[in-house]
Amino acid sequence: IRAFNEDLPYDTFVRWQLAGDEFAPHDSMALMATGFLAAGVHSTQITKNEVEKQRYDELDDMLATTGNAILGLSVGCARCHDHKFDPIPQADYYRLLSAFTTTVRTEVDLQPRPTDLKPVKALIASEGLPPVRLHTQGDDFFKETFFLGRGDVNQKQGAAPLGFLQVLMRSPDGPKHWPAEPPKGSRTSYRRTALADWLTDTQAGAGQLVARVIVNRLWQHHFGHGIVATPNDFGTRGERPSHPELLDWLAAELIRHNWQLKPIHRLILTSAAYRESGEADRAKESLDPLNRYFWRHEKRRLEGEVVRDALLACGNRLDERMFGPGSLDEAQRRRSIYFTVKRSELVAMMQVFDAPEALSSMGDRPSTTIAPQALLLLNNANVRADARAFAARLLPALDRSPAEAVRNGYRMALCRDPRPEELEDSITFIEQQRALHAADSKAAGGSTHAREAALLDFCQVLMCLNEFVYVD
Repeated sequence: IRAFNEDLPYDTFVRWQLAGDEFAPHDSMALMATGFLAAGVHSTQITKNEVEKQRYDELDDMLATTGNAILGLSVGCARCHDHKFDPIPQADYYRLLSAFTTTVRTEVDLQPRPTDLKPVKALIASEGLPPVRLHTQGDDFFKETFFLGRGDVNQKQGAAPLGFLQVLMRSPDGPKHWPAEPPKGSRTSYRRTALADWLTDTQAGAGQLVARVIVNRLWQHHFGHGIVATPNDFGTRGERPSHPELLDWLAAELIRHNWQLKPIHRLILTSAAYRESGEADRAKESLDPLNRYFWRHEKRRLEGEVVRDALLACGNRLDERMFGPGSLDEAQRRRSIYFTVKRSELVAMMQVFDAPEALSSMGDRPSTTIAPQALLLLNNANVRADARAFAARLLPALDRSPAEAVRNGYRMALCRDPRPEELEDSITFIEQQRALHAADSKAAGGSTHAREAALLDFCQVLMCLNEFVYVD
């Protein structure tokens, strides 16, 4: 989050994710970034005979995720045999795998950077976050990675030297172009540094492909689907780019802007393509029903995290504090990105709104429209609490006139004024609900604030509208 907010150059971001402890061992952000590798599946209950197999499974998870997320290639398919479709031989797989040989999980206490305006670990310490888990060098572990016949640890076929994908090396020196030798007198291996150097080398390595993959993800984020519709697979089994020249130009612009992502966001958001209307056009739709060529702006449902954040924001309940520990408490008010992902205790609202699988790289989230989503917005206690806080914000306007309260509600929830018919229907609804609540209160022999309860119902109705959860 800090890296994206500060517009950390993407090539530096990649380097730190893979080898922050090697590149900048005294930088807290660089060290935290290596948590990318530690976030994979890790078994804590294995027998002595399973240790080595488990180790190769961990390494495979690191490499497969790196391949999908950064290179847009299914490198992991070459674990047991040459890739059936892409030019990735099994030998290349194990040479790449060896980059992670001496890397093990550990815990490191991090110090804040001197340049931090508000020191990070200060914040974490104040909120009880445990030491950061990350990958670093291990001295007493497996010293070598072997070529494995059929991926079987019992079929070792010699040690695998560090190497990269042959199809993405344009240097006559081969892998030696990105040396991994440690400084004289150092015991530290710099294999992951070499891997990161190769990945971000735009002249002789994989850098141009890495740039294409990330700008395609940015385009996908803003348009709903990428120029390459299979963002995790730029190989022969993936979709061909709809606009190859545009993809190349955006990648070149990223590199020209020192790998900074914000200029690319700006280019996309100010483009004529992004500003297209969402209105249907029968002639164009007959030629391109899937909008592959971006002739209109697609209506897209907000991601589950954004839906929840918007609910909190309407009631002015969103806690905008950044960083610090995550939480499993669905009633917590921080942004949903700070939910802890625990496989045995998933957050219900995130699951209903298509939270992605957390154990593997997902190039594209599913976006379903199902009854439980509407039922959750109608019946969830936390949503009701958000609506109550929203109503409290509108209550002063209701004291002046129902019309003013309705207008303010539409502006806060939908960022527009209500149309005349919507204004009339909303005022009628509030009056009807007020009468119902007043009757219920009288029948029960007690008293309630019928007017406030009616306003609460109106606020929850706004939150249940399609327009609230869809970008149009």
